[in-house]
Amino acid sequence: MSKALRPLWLLLPVFVVIFISSYLTPYFGNDYRYLLVQGTDELVGSISDIFISQYRHYFEWGGRTVNHLLAQFLLYIGKPWQSIIQALTFCAVVYMMAALGTGTLRPSKQHLSALIFAFLMLWLCLRNFGEVVINVVSSCNYLYSTLIIMCFLLPFRQSLLKFEDQRSLGFSLFMFPLGVCAGWTNENTGFAVVTMVGLYNLKLLYERCLSLWQFMGGVGLLCGYLLLMLAPGNHARFENMEDRGFDYVQHFFNSGIEVVALCFAMQHLLLISLCAVLYKLRVHELLHLDKGQVRAGLWLCAIGFLSLLIMLASPTVPARSSAPFTMLAGAGVIALYQELYLRGIRVLQRAVLNTILIIACPVVLFTAFNMTQAYLQAHFDNKVRGMEIMAQLSQGRKDIVVHPLNVKTTRYVYIADARTNQKYWANLILAKYYRVNSFARLCDYPTDDFPEDLIFIQKLGRPVCQVR
Repeated sequence: MSKALRPLWLLLPVFVVIFISSYLTPYFGNDYRYLLVQGTDELVGSISDIFISQYRHYFEWGGRTVNHLLAQFLLYIGKPWQSIIQALTFCAVVYMMAALGTGTLRPSKQHLSALIFAFLMLWLCLRNFGEVVINVVSSCNYLYSTLIIMCFLLPFRQSLLKFEDQRSLGFSLFMFPLGVCAGWTNENTGFAVVTMVGLYNLKLLYERCLSLWQFMGGVGLLCGYLLLMLAPGNHARFENMEDRGFDYVQHFFNSGIEVVALCFAMQHLLLISLCAVLYKLRVHELLHLDKGQVRAGLWLCAIGFLSLLIMLASPTVPARSSAPFTMLAGAGVIALYQELYLRGIRVLQRAVLNTILIIACPVVLFTAFNMTQAYLQAHFDNKVRGMEIMAQLSQGRKDIVVHPLNVKTTRYVYIADARTNQKYWANLILAKYYRVNSFARLCDYPTDDFPEDLIFIQKLGRPVCQVR
């Protein structure tokens, strides 16, 4: 085996765990919605149906066309191909975090420590891991979209090490559609990327060293972001929220600040790593913008922080929206560490690092095993539910009632199940999918104010709620 490819073998067990979990997990909520052509109860049956659906979606519900094209395509091809792509994408995100940090895609230049750090930050800090990484629709909105953005950012990150970065005409032409795709993915991350790339390009323009590819990429990025934000569907969705009594001011003070603050608090391992690297750079008098790796690291961290802080201006602040922060700030920490690594300076003593790994390995192995077992339980429960639904449909029943799955949502497991309330959003989607009047579950989980993604271990082998 080539020595240059050895770091990639680290990702093989990661691929296996994500593939198994993705393959076993049932579809939930919005997965069923995107199995259908927008505005109908007809299943997506071709690639043309996907484009028709997303054209309607753009005008009726939202502007994340790139994300939802991917989601509907993955749902259309189904498992196991969908699960293979899911696992490959997660491994690609781990690799791209390291590549953004080191500044190169070449496997021979990737340090094992950078890949391990990237993986641990995702595994231990990523909020709603199961929803962001395993669930199809949510992963397209946050995992796949951030991967596209990281691919777009890599050449800009590389150019931060040079005074002027000239590239071929073909590469310049390629950067425009890549920029459109990157800008057309996610509102909060798109805003952060547009801002930081825009400021960088303005600086280069002022210094008269702006390259064609940087200009084309920046224009494409802005065009994509405008296509995202000006989608008629965004206005329609916000009006729908207001009709249901949504108040932005009340949401900001009662929910927005709390969620963003909790997101930062749950990133404590990443923030501690960032502070440790910054402290070491300062001690060695290396914390200056004239240092290329420092400049690149701070730029990536700024994108990550801005992507999360801008959520305070959003009408909704789901915990999963902190995922781009984890990925981009994690890459920024690796880039900052590069300045120390290239000078032979250690942040922590080897004994301390070994101790951290000795503690982390059992945690990762145990939680990964528990995650796959939970998804296996959900897989079997869903098969039983399928027979339960088919039996009721064969009897001509139009009000479907099912037993609960014996698995709950935790940090690594995503279960967006129906509820007893027939008007709950997931129930309405399932009723439309099965072409019935209503869909309901026999019982609901007990109310718990404790955040689900603070629960690392899933309790298996016992009912999650009592059927009366």
